[in-house]
Amino acid sequence: MDTNTTQWVIPFDGSEHAIRALALAIREGKERLNKPKLLVLNVQPPLSADISRFIDGKTIDDFHNEAGEKALLAATDLLDGAGLEHTRHILVGPVAHTISAFAASNGCSMIVMGTRGHNSVAGLIMGSVATRLLHETTLPVLLTK
Repeated sequence: MDTNTTQWVIPFDGSEHAIRALALAIREGKERLNKPKLLVLNVQPPLSADISRFIDGKTIDDFHNEAGEKALLAATDLLDGAGLEHTRHILVGPVAHTISAFAASNGCSMIVMGTRGHNSVAGLIMGSVATRLLHETTLPVLLTK
């Protein structure tokens, strides 16, 4: 990576919230003098051991990749017309931890993420990914709903 290149992670699950976050990252990125590279990340939660012990590893990998590619399809039009450098990534793991670790290991300067817009009580009860990510990462996180 060029040391002058800023990289932002955009967690992306194909939802309207994720599409809005990606659109915001693109708008903000275009306005910057130093244009960021967008790392669009889909995280697939691992299958439970009850399921995965009966299925071979390649089938599980294919399943996760297919689901990740399907989710990332919604980002294609936005990314292709963005005029910003970007890459797409699919990982498997606990969502918040995987996002945080990916951002840190890739030298990213920010995470731009959509939220479901639940109030704080619902967020506490449901343990949202955004809430967990805020506790996991030391990077700035820009949340949008």
